[in-house]
Amino acid sequence: IKSGFVVLIGEKGFWHLSEVFDWQSFLIIISIATMTLGNLTALWQTNLKRMLAYSSIAHAGYILLGLAVLSNQGLLAILIYIIVYGLMNLGAFYIIMLIANSSGSEDINDYNGLGLINPFLAFSLSVFLVSLTGLPPTAGFIGKLYLFIALLDAKMIFVAVVALLNTVVSLYYYARVLKHLYLKPQNDATPIISFSYGNVVFILFLLIPVLIFGVYFSPLVNLSKMFLSILTM
Repeated sequence: IKSGFVVLIGEKGFWHLSEVFDWQSFLIIISIATMTLGNLTALWQTNLKRMLAYSSIAHAGYILLGLAVLSNQGLLAILIYIIVYGLMNLGAFYIIMLIANSSGSEDINDYNGLGLINPFLAFSLSVFLVSLTGLPPTAGFIGKLYLFIALLDAKMIFVAVVALLNTVVSLYYYARVLKHLYLKPQNDATPIISFSYGNVVFILFLLIPVLIFGVYFSPLVNLSKMFLSILTM
């Protein structure tokens, strides 16, 4: 099936591009550079909003890897990843915004002991961060799983190892936030957060799918396959 510079070949829907330029190598280099730069920069941040911003760059690198696979499986992984990423990243940013509006601070040291003072916000933020890392039983694990399946299916073992190492780096700076929430002693800067029922409803609207799709992900995959069939018509 021909479409512009792309030809779908084989039963698994791998793509063949024009030989004029090696797009696959170009996409791999850009995606690895993007995820590595984003993660290494986020690693040194003490401002949580900046940390999430730089980690967003890293996640853009993961999404580019799905495109670099040049297959329908890679495109499916991108669609799953984008849906999941939208939920967990918006949730994490929203909670940090709520805390910053009450405390006037986005510094990680001012979140010490927040898990005891505001257990709902701390738990919700923890789930979103665990999901951003790509750990089970959250939807972020499913997004990463399908991405790695696409890479292994295309025999891109080295690229998969690099992506896995980047995930380990992200685990460090996300886990550092959890340490401040639950293991660091409370200090005078630890804020008392006031939030409305509307805030709770919105957080649950994002939190519940992140938890449900982590253990029951068939609806997520089916929705992504529906979008994929529309894109490849």
